[in-house]
Amino acid sequence: MLTIDDIFNVLTSNKPVSIIRAGDGEKIVLDSNIGLPEYQLCVKSVMERQMGYEPTMGDVNKIRENLISAYAGADIVGLPAHKNLADLNTHWKGVEKTVKPLCTTDKFTSTDVGYDMVYNGMMDMWLKGKKTIIYIGCRDIDEGLKRRYGVNTVNSFIIAPEAKFTSGYEGERHYPEMFSKIEWWLDAAKCDGNPCLVGAGVIGKIYCNWMRDRGGVAFDIGAVMDLWAGYSTRGPNRGLDVIDNIYKL
Repeated sequence: MLTIDDIFNVLTSNKPVSIIRAGDGEKIVLDSNIGLPEYQLCVKSVMERQMGYEPTMGDVNKIRENLISAYAGADIVGLPAHKNLADLNTHWKGVEKTVKPLCTTDKFTSTDVGYDMVYNGMMDMWLKGKKTIIYIGCRDIDEGLKRRYGVNTVNSFIIAPEAKFTSGYEGERHYPEMFSKIEWWLDAAKCDGNPCLVGAGVIGKIYCNWMRDRGGVAFDIGAVMDLWAGYSTRGPNRGLDVIDNIYKL
């Protein structure tokens, strides 16, 4: 398994790459075709939580197919590497068994690598002084990235927020409306040679591959974007609109 130092070296090489992660939500979506109970769990515990509404069965199947394509095309995949994995729920325990057979790569790392890079300063080291950063996420962190890292240009696509943790959103849905526009947007986003960050849930894993295919150094950092925006959406203190400014940009 690749260490945090290995991932840092990959990112700083500035070569096109797609690094995506897998967690219990992805495992649940991938298992949604097994039977009706698994499908219902997918809709209630993942889709409605992230999207804020119940998608059609057709959309659930398409999201699952995109997730399969994302793992098949990724260069590096993050899997749970917790020291106390036995203490986690059944879905976390089953992530590797479900996801690994879908991967064509033999390169794996910890699913927490993005958080670890924030905590130890490597994320700052990677992004400091970059001329351009591209990101897809539900938080507008343009000014924070410019201020923190001295970035001249930030190209962002702000998607609908995760419904469980953000109130008051009334815009377009992430899927299918926004999803259908993102490849077109990426064609003009100047991915080539630049850091491309993604925090877009199960729907957005494939964005890293699309960025990599356009020359980007693509990294699925997930809820790190929430931390950068000053919100707590993971861990014991998470909740609706919960403020946490410790790692705010």
